[in-house]
Amino acid sequence: MNLVIGAGISGLSAGQALRGDTLILEKAETPGGLSGRYAAGGFAFDYGGHYFHFQGKPEVRRHVTRFRPFRPFRRDSRVLLLGRSIPYSLQYHLAYLPEPPRRTIVAEILAAAERPPRPCASLEEFLLAHFGPALYGLFFAPFLGKFYGRPLTGLIAGMDKGSIPVPAREQVLAGSRRRSWGEGYNPFFFYPRAGLQAFIDDYARPLAGRIRFGEEVLAVEPGRRRLVTNAGSYRYENLISTMPLNRLLQALRPRPAFDPGRLRHLSTLVVNVVLARRRRRFHWLYLPEKRLPFYRAGYYPAEGEVTAYLEKTLAPGAPLDRKRLLGETLFTLRETGMIAGSGELLFHDLKVIPVSYVVFDPEWPRLVPALLDRLRRQGIHAIGRYGGWNYTSMADDIRQARETARRINEA
Repeated sequence: MNLVIGAGISGLSAGQALRGDTLILEKAETPGGLSGRYAAGGFAFDYGGHYFHFQGKPEVRRHVTRFRPFRPFRRDSRVLLLGRSIPYSLQYHLAYLPEPPRRTIVAEILAAAERPPRPCASLEEFLLAHFGPALYGLFFAPFLGKFYGRPLTGLIAGMDKGSIPVPAREQVLAGSRRRSWGEGYNPFFFYPRAGLQAFIDDYARPLAGRIRFGEEVLAVEPGRRRLVTNAGSYRYENLISTMPLNRLLQALRPRPAFDPGRLRHLSTLVVNVVLARRRRRFHWLYLPEKRLPFYRAGYYPAEGEVTAYLEKTLAPGAPLDRKRLLGETLFTLRETGMIAGSGELLFHDLKVIPVSYVVFDPEWPRLVPALLDRLRRQGIHAIGRYGGWNYTSMADDIRQARETARRINEA
């Protein structure tokens, strides 16, 4: 028996590819996890901006488009800074900055490009070494400080998987003069034409009868190859887990000596909103300035009502002040030009994602690969963004899930 924990994008992909008897255990009542949608106030919302990026993954694109057609979008993401809406990534579009800081930033980036590369001990050191103090102080330090909620000196470099691209000399010069440049790991993104949940429902359909909903994992006993849920217990030969790695470790019996609290992560508050009209055409907007309480705002690409989202990092377990958050929401929507007045906010809903982003602190390289390897030796394959405790996209997770299933099938 193959058991899969979780019917999100990773669990469904693994379940499709596994041969033999397979059962997926999902604690919710519908498939999709954070890759699906939820209903509130008669509206349907995603869990923040979750899109597909197929760059370098043509086999994943072929696989998912068998279930539903996808619509491509040329990314229009921007940075709201110094009263200007600047195309992202900022380092490729320096022409949008005022002259004094632009001149300094260009000189510092060009000077950095001339220096021989060297290892960087922290994310702060990496950013200063490649972009210089001016751009670091103007954008990277305030934005990433707001996002991570901790000093960048305590984070390691190189774990962003291309989300902070370093431009070549000619790209810096071109971006300081012209007004359009496509770069990074997601210059294009894709979204199901009928919406995420319609795609997820079709994606789960081949597994009908093999997903048990409303079953939350309470304990995993590797020595007995046994898993216990709120509804019963199961024996397994192979176990694939997509639940957050820290929670899987808490469920192991006997409990390991390792403290799961050493695996650091962020929690995210998503404020989903319905607006009377769409006043801006960007897809999402980065908000580095301290006066704005959220770090990102965006429009959902689904057709129908104008739905949008705001995202804010929370300390894990932090309480919500709903009255204050409504004020912050209205302020941010007005400042970004997404509404002209409070009457254009038709509905809003708060959704907390307890484990949203992994924190790559200096312990991560020492802890996570060793933990995943130890689990594999016990017959447990922890995969996906949260199971593998990594920074991955949905396309990455689909590829990893299918490769994991292939290795199990071959074994």
